[in-house]
Amino acid sequence: MTIRPACMFLVLSVAGLGCGSGNGPNPGPKGAQAAAGGSTGAGGVAGTSGSTGAGGSAGAGGATGAGGSTGAGGTAAADAAVVPSCITIADDLIADFTNDGGLSLVDGRSGGFYVYGDANGAFDPPPADPDAGVSYPIDTTTGNTYCSGPGSFHVKASGFSLWGAALAADFVPKQGDFKGTYDASKYKGVSFWAKAAAPIAGMLVSFPDIYTSHEVDPAALAALDSTLTQTCVYNAFATNNCSPYLVKFGDGQFPLYATYQVGTTWKRFDVLFADTQQDKYNAGYHTAANKIDTTHLTGMAIQVNAHYDAAGNPSANDFELWIDDVNFIE
Repeated sequence: MTIRPACMFLVLSVAGLGCGSGNGPNPGPKGAQAAAGGSTGAGGVAGTSGSTGAGGSAGAGGATGAGGSTGAGGTAAADAAVVPSCITIADDLIADFTNDGGLSLVDGRSGGFYVYGDANGAFDPPPADPDAGVSYPIDTTTGNTYCSGPGSFHVKASGFSLWGAALAADFVPKQGDFKGTYDASKYKGVSFWAKAAAPIAGMLVSFPDIYTSHEVDPAALAALDSTLTQTCVYNAFATNNCSPYLVKFGDGQFPLYATYQVGTTWKRFDVLFADTQQDKYNAGYHTAANKIDTTHLTGMAIQVNAHYDAAGNPSANDFELWIDDVNFIE
């Protein structure tokens, strides 16, 4: 089965924006939620998840981590033989889902994880308010047994056959109609643990920033770069079409992440900001620096894309996914 990029729609009840000829469709945000970006699968990190250990260059995470020379996202043999370490630096915690889906209230972060998807599918249970980015309920009994224990973000999605579905978080609350930005420049990336009911193909991890999110304040964007007169959109036919900076699991565009896949046991996956790129199918709009702006991130998203056959026809890529112990990496 070939995985191809897929269209994302602005709201669950509205038809999609369409796909660019030869480039595949574009993802687009839904309602008040963050753009999931890109439309092909995503990846872990060879460096931090493979040859290096768990999180943080110093402190509790250690430089090589308790897992020794192999990390959570490495080869299957290494994953079976070595238990990777946990990040235990309190200020690095994004969410451990011990009590709810909210972000850890440290270093100015607040808000919660939510879900969104294309117009064809459904979540079980459905979101309380799918257009408002309301925090989604957690699984209070299942969690990462290596680290925080019971409590995880559980997503069960079916029928998302246009572009797919995602879970996401904004690092700070919206300011009126616009997403706020968060300074994550002191961090190297994000780490999370994941497992699934069955192995998942077609996953990406994205980090929308002030240049690649459609919901940022145009005035704030212009204050950074007066030459930018319009914000990014997720529309294959627009001149300001773009993709957030992301990595893809199992995709040749990201060779360090090519062997990464969420399976049926808990594994740690580290995604470094330095490894992110815009989706090659959708990267039509970016700054002169052409790299993620970690001083102005809006949030993060973990997306599972629809399947695409050789003729480009999409079909649902149903999945059941648990996420736990989401941390920044120092």
